[in-house]
Amino acid sequence: MIDRVGTLGLSQTLLSSYSNIQARMTETQAQISSGKIGTQYADVKDKAGVLAAAKSKAASIGAYTASVTSVVNRLNLYDTQLQSLSGLTTELRQAYGDALATGNGTALMEKVKALYQQAVNTLNTQVDGKYIYGGSRTDKPPVNAATLADLAAAPTVAAVFDNTTLNQTDQLSDNQTMQTGINASDLATNLFQMFKDVAGFDAGVNGPFAAKLNQVQTNFLSGENVAVPAIQSAIDAVAAVNGTRANQATAALDQHQAMATYFTKFISDIEDADLPTAIARLNQDQVAAQAAGRMIAQINQISLMNFLSAPTALA
Repeated sequence: MIDRVGTLGLSQTLLSSYSNIQARMTETQAQISSGKIGTQYADVKDKAGVLAAAKSKAASIGAYTASVTSVVNRLNLYDTQLQSLSGLTTELRQAYGDALATGNGTALMEKVKALYQQAVNTLNTQVDGKYIYGGSRTDKPPVNAATLADLAAAPTVAAVFDNTTLNQTDQLSDNQTMQTGINASDLATNLFQMFKDVAGFDAGVNGPFAAKLNQVQTNFLSGENVAVPAIQSAIDAVAAVNGTRANQATAALDQHQAMATYFTKFISDIEDADLPTAIARLNQDQVAAQAAGRMIAQINQISLMNFLSAPTALA
C-alpha cells in the first residue's frame, strides 16, 4: 500500500474545523427553533446572575398578579352585591309604605319573604367553592336560616349566622396587606333583625297583616318604615369601605402588571436570540461546511500515485 503524501496534518485540521462548524450550526439551529440563546444560565455567560434574579422576581410578580386579580374580582363582586342589598332595603321600605298608604297588608309578607330569600342567597354566595361572607370559615354557608320561617323560629338573630368574625386579609405586595373580607353577621344583623321582627309580629297576637290594617299594625309598620334608612346607611358605609379597598387592590394589580411587562422585556433582552443574525450565521456556516467537506474529500483522494509518472521505455 502506498501512503498519502503530506495530507495527515491538513486533513486533521480540516476535520477539526468541520466539526466546529457542525457544532456551531447545531447550536444556531436550536436558537432559531427556540428563539432563545440557550437552555442554561451558562449560555448567557456573565449575565447569568442577573437573569436568574430577574426570573425569580418575575415569578414573584406573577404570583402576586394572580392572587391580586382574584382579590379585585371578589371586591368587585362585593360591590355589586352590596348595591343589591342596599336596593333591597329600598324595596322593603317601599313595601311598608305601600301597606301604610293603602291600609292594606295582604301583599306585605309575600314581599318580605322574597326579599329575605334574596338576602340569604347573597350572603351564601360561593366563589370557587368558598363562601365569601363566612369570615375565616369558608366551607359552610354563613346563614343557616334558609327561609323567613326558619329565621322567625330561631331564638336570636345571632343564632342564624355561622360565620366567624375574623375577616379575610390578603397580601397585595411585599409591603402591603389589606383586609378584604366581609362577614355576614357584620353586614346583615340589623337587616335580619327587622325581618325577624316583622315575621314575629305577623305570626303574633296582633297579626296577621290583613286587608285592613288596624292601629297597632299601622303603628308597628310606621316604626319599621322609619328604621329602614339607618339599616341602608350601614350597608352603604360597608360598600364605601369596600370601594376604597377595590381601588387600592386595582392600583396594586396595575403596578404588578406594569412590572411584569418590564421584566418580560428585561429577560427577553438577555436570553432571546437575535434571529436575523442567527439565520445569517447559519447560512454562512452551511457554506463553510460544504466547502470544508469538499476539501476533505479531495485530500482523501490524494496519494503518492498522483505524483508518479508513467514508466518510459529504455532507449
